[in-house]
Amino acid sequence: MGIRKTGCRAKGVGCSSRQLFLLHPIPYTLHPLLLCAIFLVLSLLLVQVPAQQRPPSAKDAERARRAKAIELIAETADTARGFKDLFYRARVQTLAADALWPHDEERARMIFRRAWEAATAFDKAEQEAEERESGVPSTLPITEARDEVLAKAASRDAKLADTFLRELLNEKKEDEKAAEQAQQPTQRRTPWREVSAAGMRRLALAYELLNRDEPARAAEIVAPVTNEGVSGDLITFILRLRERSFADADALYARLLERARSDALADANDALLLSAPIISPQLLVVVDNQGALQFRPVPRATTNALPPIAPPVRNIFYSIAANILQRPIVPRAGASTTPEAVALYFAIGRLLPFFEREAVQYVPGLRLRNATLANEIEAGRRERLDSQSGLNSLTPTRPGDPLRSQVDQLGRARDAADRDRIALSIVRKAAGLKLWDRARRSALEIENLGLRRAALSFLAVNQIADLLRAFAEDKEANFESMAKFVRGADAPPQALAWGLAQAATIAARKEDKESAAALLDEAAAFAARTPAGTEQRVAAYIAVARLAAGIDAKRAWELLPEVVRAAGAAEDYAGDDVSIEIVLDESHAEMALEPLSISADVFRLDGFFATMAHLDSEKALAAARSIGKDLPQSFAMLAVARAMLNTGLRTQNSGHRRKNDFAFIPSSES
Repeated sequence: MGIRKTGCRAKGVGCSSRQLFLLHPIPYTLHPLLLCAIFLVLSLLLVQVPAQQRPPSAKDAERARRAKAIELIAETADTARGFKDLFYRARVQTLAADALWPHDEERARMIFRRAWEAATAFDKAEQEAEERESGVPSTLPITEARDEVLAKAASRDAKLADTFLRELLNEKKEDEKAAEQAQQPTQRRTPWREVSAAGMRRLALAYELLNRDEPARAAEIVAPVTNEGVSGDLITFILRLRERSFADADALYARLLERARSDALADANDALLLSAPIISPQLLVVVDNQGALQFRPVPRATTNALPPIAPPVRNIFYSIAANILQRPIVPRAGASTTPEAVALYFAIGRLLPFFEREAVQYVPGLRLRNATLANEIEAGRRERLDSQSGLNSLTPTRPGDPLRSQVDQLGRARDAADRDRIALSIVRKAAGLKLWDRARRSALEIENLGLRRAALSFLAVNQIADLLRAFAEDKEANFESMAKFVRGADAPPQALAWGLAQAATIAARKEDKESAAALLDEAAAFAARTPAGTEQRVAAYIAVARLAAGIDAKRAWELLPEVVRAAGAAEDYAGDDVSIEIVLDESHAEMALEPLSISADVFRLDGFFATMAHLDSEKALAAARSIGKDLPQSFAMLAVARAMLNTGLRTQNSGHRRKNDFAFIPSSES
């Protein structure tokens, strides 16, 4: 029996879905299943939409931005490998390695090593050139370029820095030499216990790290110096370190105490030096080989109160000091024991009051020893020693005139040239202390007209540099009077442009947009007056544009091409210049002894590009790439890359900004 064909298909005619439904109606109970099937198919189709059609998430954009910044840093480091200037080959790679370290440590370590190689080559070339010029071998190695690499490497990895340091100083031989000397009783150290060349290098590097506010790294670098024993330089560093991190300092101090415990040659001077962190943090005292007292002040960098050294560490000190102070005097061949007796007598007298308060168990033995020593010292000397045993500071309680020493020198000047030189030194110091009237009076006393004008110009630039701080302290001041002062100042156009841009900043804070815009235009006009093709022109435009970024972003972008053109046109401009220098002729330069210059971060090219990258990193990067010279281009690109890494992703209309290592945000403290 054949199949019977019915309806439209039997006739060979196409049927619509509605017709099919009418010809073969689906039972009512199947409708929900059909709806579910349709929903499932649609869901699968939506899932299969290509990923590139979906808008990227914030995390995806952040990841892409960071990857681009990392590659930009690596690109800049690779470019720097081809620099002919070995110093900048090392410097740019060092900055790149430092920026890259948190994100790609392995690659950063490799770049650090390349930077070290370039720095080593530069230093050796400089030393060879100096020896050729002088005709005699240099006694001190030139380490300028390597010092920079060391400081950055130490802030990232103390072991890497230690490797470089050992290579620089051949430290293994230095350590062996120091150990050999320590084993020879006849070779006594100086009263201040000078450390080895390797130790001094470590201390210098550690101070660099302290200045960067990295106390833990600094302590780690210095730790091996404790193996050389007590020294005035090491104790001074520990006292400085306590102002940044008392925990790191006290740990280093405890390590030094343990070294002193095993030092068979430790004597009264060791005990005196070790006592400073406990009894006189601002003054070190020793007794020299003639029995005379020698003092070394340690001024504090902060007035903040520091916690005392912990009791367990103090107890260790008292135990070690008591042992040292009760040791018998070992006479030197053919020499009197009086200096050693004087040192012991003074040390016991100085420390005894503290033993009486904190370690009474040692007091009877120390008193007996002191009475015995008193019989060996004449009465007059004992009285002088006793009168100075309680001295804890050389700083007067009521400080006098900070310019007194220079003023006294001025009164003893031999001739007019000598008076002019001393008067200029007073101008320098008074300007640094912001004693403007004293500085002006001293400048006007300079007889040489050219040098007097240079001194007055130097003073004016210092006052311009201080405008924003002065305004923050003087709420009655106004931007009109500031602008008037700047216009009348006898200063280079670079400084005048900077000063008017600061006045514009203050006008903007007072919400006078019209005046702020006019002052920025005037500042840009002064920047245009700086000589073309000079570093001064670059610095002037950077200062104006950088301050403009805090007032009107559009104006900053308008000034950006001027910065790029100036940076590309300045023949000797590297990109890391940050100062205004008062130009002196040759004779005046000799009288001034050193350049009359004022440094300010507002002139930093990298700081400016970081500021612009916070506004729009792509536009800032394009501008950095357009600089026609390798060195300034490298500094600008590194700044943009660091800003991209250190700043969260922004939309074009975002009004938020964050500071990073380079960013400059105008403020009253700037």
